[in-house]
Amino acid sequence: MKTGNKIALFYTTITIGIIAMVTVVFYFVATNYISRLYYSYLTEKAYAIAEKHWEKDEVDEEDYARIQKHYEETLPVASEILLNADSLAETRTVLSRYLTDDKISDLYNGNVARFHKDKEFGAAVYYPDNEGNFIVVVISSNQYGGDIQQRIGWLLLAMLVVSAVLVYFVGRLYATRMVDRIDAAYQSEKSFISNASHELNNPLTAIQGECEISLLKERTPAEYQAALGRIASETKRIIQLMKNLLFLSHGDKEILKNERETVLLADFLMQFVGNRIRFTTDNFAFVIQANPYLLKIAINNILNNACKYSGEAPVEMRLKGATLTITDTGIGIPEEEITRVYQPFYRASNTREFAGHGIGLSLSMRILRTYGAEVNILSEVGKGTTVAIEFP
Repeated sequence: MKTGNKIALFYTTITIGIIAMVTVVFYFVATNYISRLYYSYLTEKAYAIAEKHWEKDEVDEEDYARIQKHYEETLPVASEILLNADSLAETRTVLSRYLTDDKISDLYNGNVARFHKDKEFGAAVYYPDNEGNFIVVVISSNQYGGDIQQRIGWLLLAMLVVSAVLVYFVGRLYATRMVDRIDAAYQSEKSFISNASHELNNPLTAIQGECEISLLKERTPAEYQAALGRIASETKRIIQLMKNLLFLSHGDKEILKNERETVLLADFLMQFVGNRIRFTTDNFAFVIQANPYLLKIAINNILNNACKYSGEAPVEMRLKGATLTITDTGIGIPEEEITRVYQPFYRASNTREFAGHGIGLSLSMRILRTYGAEVNILSEVGKGTTVAIEFP
């Protein structure tokens, strides 16, 4: 079984287990409430029967009419048993069919006795009167309540099944996406480490080679200076690479911790103008909140790429509204590789003859997106590339 399915099944089991427990508790609370409510109706019916039979001689006609009406309105379908409480032996014989000895004793003490036998519910009340002491037993089948309980049971079961299916498929979809995301992150990190190791290995190998060659025999001062120059160059390359790697390892929150200030973008971009880079704008007043040092790194990396891959041709930089575009007429990027050039260390297949590490653009993207800018690349092989930066 795939990992995503295992995770989905595990969490579905836990979730449905919790839902099932809540459902069972709800079912028993609901059915218990229905039963208690029906017992109260039975008790009310028992007292109505007692008043109908033994209060006629004690109240006037108007009050008795109300008693009669109340009797007719309470549980019309019910069996009635009237017993003389003073005839202990005979009454106990009848009551023992429905009640235990303890409940019979409680009944004689004035408490309401409730019972459930087969599919029938019953209530017995002790009713003292001037004509004597009596016991009224009311028995009825709670057909309506039973139907409600059955409907609730089936409804809860259906909801449980539907919930299980929904939770499983939603969980599987979510788990699959998460696993794919984790796998992609793992592969990206693995590729990052592999590429970083490779990029660091190249200058280190060059430094080691220069040292070994220089130590093979005596060299002239000029040869030593040339070797040291190459070693210094490779060392600078390593230092710059390490700085870029360290910066790429920072989270967005860490980048945002760098001190920001209000940057008048048009004036800021003027520092890049010269030689082959041209700049035009229609919005001299546009400002952004950013760290000037980091913003300079981001823009400079994109401009360096534009200059590097376009030979001696000029590079156009234009600020229109809140969008900055950097356009070159260089070698371009293959269409199927545009989405991949954002990745650290990835270099397009037509850039092999140009020096570079494949970090500059990804570094620029990281900085710009942290400040809320959207970066899009439009390119065509042999015609050039346009990088559009839309600031918030």
